[in-house]
Amino acid sequence: MDVTLFLNESNLTGSHRDNADEDYPDDANITTLKTHTKSQFVPLFLLLLLLTAVGNGLVIIVIAKIRRLQTAANMTIANLACCDFIIACTLWTGVLRRDTMLGCALFSGHAMTVFHLSLLGNALCTINRYVAIVHPLHYNQLMTLARTGVLITLSTMYAIVIGIAAAIQVSYQWEPPSTCIVDLEISAGFAYVVAGLYIIILIFMVYCYVVIGKIAWDHTRRMTAASDAEREDMSAFHATLKITKIILTVVGASFTLLTPHVLHFILIHSFPFQLRALRDIRTLALAANSLVNPMIYFYKYKDFRLAVRELFGCHTSSVNPSQPNVEQDP
Repeated sequence: MDVTLFLNESNLTGSHRDNADEDYPDDANITTLKTHTKSQFVPLFLLLLLLTAVGNGLVIIVIAKIRRLQTAANMTIANLACCDFIIACTLWTGVLRRDTMLGCALFSGHAMTVFHLSLLGNALCTINRYVAIVHPLHYNQLMTLARTGVLITLSTMYAIVIGIAAAIQVSYQWEPPSTCIVDLEISAGFAYVVAGLYIIILIFMVYCYVVIGKIAWDHTRRMTAASDAEREDMSAFHATLKITKIILTVVGASFTLLTPHVLHFILIHSFPFQLRALRDIRTLALAANSLVNPMIYFYKYKDFRLAVRELFGCHTSSVNPSQPNVEQDP
């Protein structure tokens, strides 16, 4: 869910150009690619953006239109989908030249804003699942739609402030002619702060899911030894655990795919032209990050597929909204 995909690493000048090696070819920018290469790259790039926009847009529409899906947990999913949808709609700007101070500052601010929206969105999903599993009896009181909306608003405001700070810093440091690789334009200190936030959120999420895992293991043991009547009483909590597994898959995939970007974000200040393999991995991971989430939702979450059929007027079986209909793990 991060948009910091910097494809125009070719317009390096000054000290950056003096130290550049073959890892930064002069034809790296899409505007200077050969016609044959461009004809292969552009359709694939646009197709990826289209699939990402359609998939995440469908998640947003389904949650907005189908009332039974308008829960606190699904609000956090919609928040992540909105972030990915923004990426799909703006990622194409990453292939344009940004050889003016205003263009570089705006792109840098946008990139940092979306990156933090992605991190905080994953954290909100984790908080929601932690409360649902650890405090199931008080979940409906603690995680209401209104409180979830407030948390999403606060995280969005924080991300915007960070983006504005990055844009201001870039505008002060930018000198013509200058490259506009956000990783290099911001200071090393700023990069370390961003990486620190990533590490803090990662540690927090690991703690939450370790606790959730212990509770899930204990629940599985009790389900195995329980009678039919007792299993019926525990069915609602079992459904909650299934949704948690889905969100854990999404959050885990997002953080795994963002890790190469964070590493590049830190190491580029020490090894600015010796990270070709990491740059390639980062590019593929960032491209897949925004696309994989809606695929997980519709593959694992049966109620999402039923809701899509309803939107298109297809007949579907009734679903009990009090117990989300989630498919069994394959």
